[in-house]
Amino acid sequence: MKTLNILIFLLIFNTFILLGFLASEMNMTGKVVYEKISVNLTRAIDGDTIDTEFGRIRLLGINDKTV
Repeated sequence: MKTLNILIFLLIFNTFILLGFLASEMNMTGKVVYEKISVNLTRAIDGDTIDTEFGRIRLLGINDKTV
């Protein structure tokens, strides 16, 4: 019984932590707010991978084999 109470407490605690994180990423309309930044492209590796000044970026859905 004590173990069940601890597990329920941890589940509720983790839920509040997750909701707090998600709430900080949203504005009052409930939509996630993204910040646009400009980066310099240093090299194109292939059709869906590029190198920038911040590191390597893989573009999802570009080379997708399931059409």
